[in-house]
Order: sequence, then C-alpha cells, then structure tokens
Amino acid sequence: MKWKFLAASILAAFSVAVPVAHAQDAPSAIHGFGIVNFSNDYITPRGLMVTNKGLTVQIITGLVFGLYHDPAEAIDDVSFVVGTFNDINTTQHNGPVGAWNEFDWFAGPSFHFGKNWNLDVQLGQFLSPPGNFKTETNLESALSFDDSGLGLPVHLKPYVKLFYAISGDSTVVTGRRGGTYDVEIGMAPSVDLMPFTLSVPTWVTVGPSSYWGGDNGVGVFSTGLTLTYPLPFAARFGHWSAKAGFQYYDFINERLRFAQTLIGTARPGSGGHRDEINGFAGFSFGY
Repeated sequence: MKWKFLAASILAAFSVAVPVAHAQDAPSAIHGFGIVNFSNDYITPRGLMVTNKGLTVQIITGLVFGLYHDPAEAIDDVSFVVGTFNDINTTQHNGPVGAWNEFDWFAGPSFHFGKNWNLDVQLGQFLSPPGNFKTETNLESALSFDDSGLGLPVHLKPYVKLFYAISGDSTVVTGRRGGTYDVEIGMAPSVDLMPFTLSVPTWVTVGPSSYWGGDNGVGVFSTGLTLTYPLPFAARFGHWSAKAGFQYYDFINERLRFAQTLIGTARPGSGGHRDEINGFAGFSFGY
C-alpha cells in the first residue's frame, strides 16, 4: 500500500499547483498515438538485455487527454496520458501466451511551462505474461527542455529522468526489489534534413549501487542514429512517419552483464556482453 500513498501524494501536490480550467477557457481534447518498432534486440533504457535472438516487435499505444490550456499562465498546458507497451518475442513459444513477452501500462499527468519546459509524471507496471518476473510497479518523472523553437540549426532537447522502483522484482534482475532508483541523463540532438529528420538519442544512467545490486553507480551508456521520414497521408488519417536506425549500448555496470547470464541472453560464466548494437525500423502515428 506504500506505493499507492506515494503516488497519490505526488498527484495531489500537482493538482493543487495547477489552476483549474473553466469550460469557456478551452475545450478538452483527446488525442491518440501509436508506435510500432521491429528490432533485433530488446534492451531497456536502464540497460537490461531482455532478448537478443530473433525479431522483437514492440507496440506502444496511448491517449492524451487535454485538461487545461492557457498561454498566459505560468503552467500553460496540462494533459493526462494513459498508454500500454507490448513486447512480442518471435523466438518465444510459451503455451498459454505464445510470443507475448511483456505487457506494461502507464498513466500520469504532463505539464508544459515556461514555453520550453515539460514535466511528465507516470505511474506504471511491468508485467510478464509468461511469468518470467513478478509484477514491477514504478514511478517515473521526466523533466525536459524543448529548444526546437529557438531557431538553432541543431536542437539538443536535453532531459533528466528519475525512475523509482516501488515494488516487485528488480527491473535489472540483480538489484533491490523496490525502494531504489536510477537517474537517466540524456539528450536527443536532431537536425532537419528536409524531408528527413536525423536524431542522435544519447543517455547515461546513474544511481545507488542498490539499484543494480552492487558495482559502481553508473549503469549503461547509449547513443545512436535515428532517421525519420513523414509519410504523405491525408491529414484526416492523422500524422504518420517511418523511422529506421540503430542504438549502441555500453553495459558499464558489471551487474548488468551478470544479469544477461541469468536470463539467458549471454552464456553462463561468460561475463556477459560488454556492448551491443540494436538495429530497428518502424512507424508511428498520432491524431
């Protein structure tokens, strides 16, 4: 019950800080989004190599509920986001669930302020349909700065993300089961190459040794290239885009490499993979 109290307290604090919108200010709006990725590996942002054989298909869907919008206010936009994540592992042949490897849900508010800043708070759970791990409950907060409107040739889009593991199994297998955290520090530099957009998602994770179950306070470093192309569909069908690229991972923390040997993505006793390149392609849409 402790995590429920924590989540309720945080959401209550935000609700007090944000002015309530009246009907005449701006009508509520509902938008949807979807992302489908095909890749050779499933590696989490925290550096756990979940799968590295066969094709991995990941599907993210969600809704955004516009709650408040007033450009004159300090917090000028408030919305609430709900969504799901599914991972399909083509090499998994589990009787009851087949290739369905993971199901996650997430929900929480998003606040836009100071013209360029955004704060996203999401409560979520990671679930394992084949029963590989006990349900993991987490709270994630991300503060980001969008410099795409400043007229610079390269948009850096820096961010910092706090991932707090509330309960359930360790999200990196070997760490403490709840009551620990890591911090992701990164940026997603991008440049417009009309009609393409080239981006370089880059981040590093840090945190207490309890999160990984030992070793130092650095988890994983990742960088890569993503090329995005807007698909020429009529506006009434929403906004669609295709993307392809790769992401490089350096598993700095020894416990991340040890976890690979425990879950079968590296041979027992091998010490695990020090680094990996994950290639991917996919598409996304929004309306």
